[in-house]
Amino acid sequence: MTRLQIGALDVAVVPDGMLLLDPARTFGRVDEADWRPLVELDEQGYVHAGVNCVLVRTGDRKILLDTGTGRELAVGRGQACGRVLDSLASLGVTPEEIDTVVVSHAHWDHAGGVSVPAAEGYTPTFPKATYWFWRGEWEYWTDPDLADRPEFLSNVLPPLAERQQVELADTELEVAPGVRLIAAPGHTPGHLCVALTSGNEMAVYTGDMFHHAAQIEHPEWSPLFDVLPELSVETRRRVFDGARRQGSILLTAHLPTPGVARLPAAGGIELLS
Repeated sequence: MTRLQIGALDVAVVPDGMLLLDPARTFGRVDEADWRPLVELDEQGYVHAGVNCVLVRTGDRKILLDTGTGRELAVGRGQACGRVLDSLASLGVTPEEIDTVVVSHAHWDHAGGVSVPAAEGYTPTFPKATYWFWRGEWEYWTDPDLADRPEFLSNVLPPLAERQQVELADTELEVAPGVRLIAAPGHTPGHLCVALTSGNEMAVYTGDMFHHAAQIEHPEWSPLFDVLPELSVETRRRVFDGARRQGSILLTAHLPTPGVARLPAAGGIELLS
């Protein structure tokens, strides 16, 4: 399992598994002649994407960035995911030890694991944790008038609110020393990234700000599942430019596991093992 130090922050990639993405949706706003030379497809025509969550340890704090798909949803959708709890166990961490969960956004491969099936209904996967969402994200997906809310959210989100484990951010803030929530809207209305800063070192957990390395050189390529595609372009450009300028490490949700990268000032992307 990949671990790295960001100053005093102990950071570990927590693999959840792998997704098979449909390139027609991932690159559906782009002419195939443009994206095809840059994208590797398997024999069935899918793009392989990692599902990478992140554990941050600082002092006695244990902060989990995203929760993966959850086992039940992964099985139901035929995807090889749902392994976050196993990966945490490999790091010697139990669900009860997680004190903070940051949810980048409420899509199934990031928020599906916030709750687990119980004897009756669902219960929070991390019973002692505070779950942080951007306020606009929580309000968007819990709006009773939202016509296309995924069914799974009606199972996994209410237990968090019922047990008063939800906190909502509407401005940039630290949820632990050196762990800062930053607005990164576009993929969803309240999508967020997480900046990890300690000493002179910095990393950014990107969530679904981007899904494929081709978007580094083409931040204007938004997938069909970006809710606000023009805004997601602005977010990518802003975060990528900042990462190049500051020499930040990118902790990505969907580059092949472990999904750790750096953006050289000269351009392109350097994958780090």
